[in-house]
Amino acid sequence: SAGPAGSDTAVAQATLAQSEAAARVAQARLAYTTVRAPVAGTVISRLVEPGDVVQPGKVLMVLSPAGETQIVVQIDERNLHLLRPGQRALASADAYAAERFAAELVFIHPSVDAQRGAVAVKLRVPEPPPTLKQDMTVSVDIEVARRAQAVLLPTQALRDADTAAPWVLKVQGGRAQRQAVQTGLRSNGWVEVLQGLQAGDQLVPATAPGVRNGQRLRALAAP
Repeated sequence: SAGPAGSDTAVAQATLAQSEAAARVAQARLAYTTVRAPVAGTVISRLVEPGDVVQPGKVLMVLSPAGETQIVVQIDERNLHLLRPGQRALASADAYAAERFAAELVFIHPSVDAQRGAVAVKLRVPEPPPTLKQDMTVSVDIEVARRAQAVLLPTQALRDADTAAPWVLKVQGGRAQRQAVQTGLRSNGWVEVLQGLQAGDQLVPATAPGVRNGQRLRALAAP
């Protein structure tokens, strides 16, 4: 029974195989006790303590990966037709508003968030400032076009701005006259006027109470 084909030898070999299998199971369980990051980076949040019992799917840590810095911005879907990959932008963290840095639009999400009416875009930051941190709130100005010698109109003078037929009250011949306008780019409280006005035209602000089309009025220079 102790020979190469004997029963005692077979029992010993079976016991050895079981022990080796148990050792592999123990090694696999031991590997579960080590948490390895998929990429290099910095841990910015730890949600567990040593000795905690965790279950599959539980978030243990949040990692800020090393490498290229990107900004994710939610853009109103009405402006989607203006966006193109490669457009330049200037960004600033709200905590350091005076420190602006360059960025480039590199990705436009293929779907729109139906609940918010917004589309997510990503901008690459080639030289991020040292003050830029993970999950900071940032403001971004994306240059979608450039015009030379454009006629600009303050948004406060534009009426029905979000409709297909915006208009203004123009001062002409001592009266307020309704004038339809065709608008273009908008930015920082200004609207580009493509048709309907010329440089130097005097307008009645939309905030002026009681001024109606055809009403007589006299324009005064602002102090």
